[in-house]
Amino acid sequence: MIAATNIERRHLTEQRRNIYIACEDLNFFWDDQVSEVIAMWNMGIPVEYIASNFGREVDETAILIFDLARKGKIKLCRGGIWG
Repeated sequence: MIAATNIERRHLTEQRRNIYIACEDLNFFWDDQVSEVIAMWNMGIPVEYIASNFGREVDETAILIFDLARKGKIKLCRGGIWG
């Protein structure tokens, strides 16, 4: 592997300082609650109520639902995630 030049190293350091991490303040870790979220979603319960049930931010729950839909574990309803 070719060693990085000083300019390349400086550029990489500057890139790290300018990194923006989206939703860093949210918690995207879920455990056995996932099966409950799936069941609630399949019953047609809106994402806002699902989030409230678990004491979670709506955004955290919406991302979980998005992920589950991408993996084919749930289907989105006609109106999408927001009903």
